[in-house]
Amino acid sequence: MKTTEKFYESVFGLKKLPSVDMGDHEIHYYDLGNGTRLELIEYKDDQPEMHPEVKTRGIYRHLAFQVDDLEETYQKARKAGAMITCEPAYVPKLRFHNFLMLDPNGVELEELKRD
Repeated sequence: MKTTEKFYESVFGLKKLPSVDMGDHEIHYYDLGNGTRLELIEYKDDQPEMHPEVKTRGIYRHLAFQVDDLEETYQKARKAGAMITCEPAYVPKLRFHNFLMLDPNGVELEELKRD
C-alpha cells in the first residue's frame, strides 16, 4: 500500500485524506476535487493476486484521469517507475491525446488531455 500511496501522490499529486480501519480491511481515500474521492482498499488477509487481461469482462480493470498537462504527467509516471503500456498518442475518434500505464497493483490507468 505504501508503494501505491506514493504512486498516486507523486504522479497525480493527489491529497491523501484520513484512512478508515474497517477491521478486516482499511480504506485509503484521496481527494479528486469537487467532493469526489478515490478509494483504495487494503485487505488484511492474505489472498492471491489477480491480474486480469486487457479484455477480461465483468471486472473493474481501467480508470481514466483527465489531466491538465499530459507530458508532465507522463514524465512523472516514468520517474515513478510506472509500466507504460501505450506511449502518448492522439486518438482521433475520441479527439484527445492519451497514454496508458499500470499502477503498482496492475490496474490500467489512462491519462488523457482533451483538445
